[in-house]
Amino acid sequence: MRRVCWFRSDFRLTDNHMLHRALKDADSDDEMEFVFWLNPNYCEPFETRHDYFFATMRQFMDELEERGLGLRVIVADTAEQFVEALGELDVLYFNAEYVEPFKQRDEAVIQALGEAVKVIRLLDRHLFAPNAFTKKDGDPYKVYTPFKKAAYAEAPPAPYEVDVNALKRHVTTGHEVPVELKRQFDRCEHAWKALGEAAAKRRLSDFVANRIDAYDEDRDIPAIAGTSRLSPYLRTGVLSIRTVTEAVLKAPKSSGRDTYYDELLWREFYYMIMVQFPGLKDRPFNDKYKHLDWENDDENFQAWCDGKTGYPIVDAAMRQLNEKGWMHNRLRMIVASFLSKHLMIDWRKGERYFEQKLIDYEAASNIGGWQWAASVGTDAVPYFRIFNPTTQSEKFDGDGTFIRKYVPELANLDKKAIHFPDLTERDGYVDPIVDHKEARARALERFKDAQ
Repeated sequence: MRRVCWFRSDFRLTDNHMLHRALKDADSDDEMEFVFWLNPNYCEPFETRHDYFFATMRQFMDELEERGLGLRVIVADTAEQFVEALGELDVLYFNAEYVEPFKQRDEAVIQALGEAVKVIRLLDRHLFAPNAFTKKDGDPYKVYTPFKKAAYAEAPPAPYEVDVNALKRHVTTGHEVPVELKRQFDRCEHAWKALGEAAAKRRLSDFVANRIDAYDEDRDIPAIAGTSRLSPYLRTGVLSIRTVTEAVLKAPKSSGRDTYYDELLWREFYYMIMVQFPGLKDRPFNDKYKHLDWENDDENFQAWCDGKTGYPIVDAAMRQLNEKGWMHNRLRMIVASFLSKHLMIDWRKGERYFEQKLIDYEAASNIGGWQWAASVGTDAVPYFRIFNPTTQSEKFDGDGTFIRKYVPELANLDKKAIHFPDLTERDGYVDPIVDHKEARARALERFKDAQ
């Protein structure tokens, strides 16, 4: 019997539900093949997130080779072409994607395979199935707190054992690296650090051992290593959410540990919302804001993208994103609030810019976060809560350390002036593109009109 394991965003051998199940099902003489579908349309335009993804994939392929395993890469534009290239098989395994457009892709492959092939798709990218928790009337939760309460009552799943030696006995695949994949590898320009499963596990161990206790306080300070920085590994599947959760919950109880677990549950909540309420990438969850009067200002949007708004903490954050492909979570909230409320530019434009740039981009979390900051989403911040970027800067980057790193034009200013220099201190730095008080008043009026 020929069993095929289809890798997508799960570049690991450890705690991989697909591999665990395939080994569990296999008889001694069954053959197993590892495949990856490369759709060239996914790679254009080639953005920072593609760079990180393919660098991670190359690392994974090296790790497979070290273990005597291989990955067959199939280049195809459509599900039908992919299935045709697979050839004859008996069972196809993959870890399920529940969010569009990936769910649609998976269903297209299942349809193309027909009834002769058994398909086994497995819950892997999340702790709980998207319909695991509902209200008494059967409707999905729309507010985080009762969802969290329900999740706390359910033990998260334990990691899945994967016997790598057993895989070697079944897997017949050698590396197949087509020209199209080599091209993507050649386009990778960043010197990414700490790629791969071993590095991810070291970072997880270090976070749990040394930083998780202070997470609830340190996570808001962008100048220090107060967050876990595990999100890129979760995005590419180098690290399993079960492995992370087990390590976190085994740590001694503390407010930091509990806060971190709550953040993992926010990830679960947003993905459940995306599955239960399709189409949120293109529409607000809260229908009353469907026709909110947004500004169509390309110049201000470009200034925001480039980190040239004249608000130091906003500009430092956007420059971090453009340079590193990552942004500190507190800063994500600040820049999202600034774009959607100070500039009154549609949150969807910001969400799509993050999609291009973030190496840890996950649609559900990103869209959920943007709708939260723009006050148009489920359980979102009230519309009248408008972050003052200067106050946020003073509170969370008090000494200006983070600003100095990414806005060197201001490096010589003292820790008071650096948060919002007056016009005489902006030598070489842009003037503010909006006035905070005027922008706040405009936002309040627009949101009130939409009620």
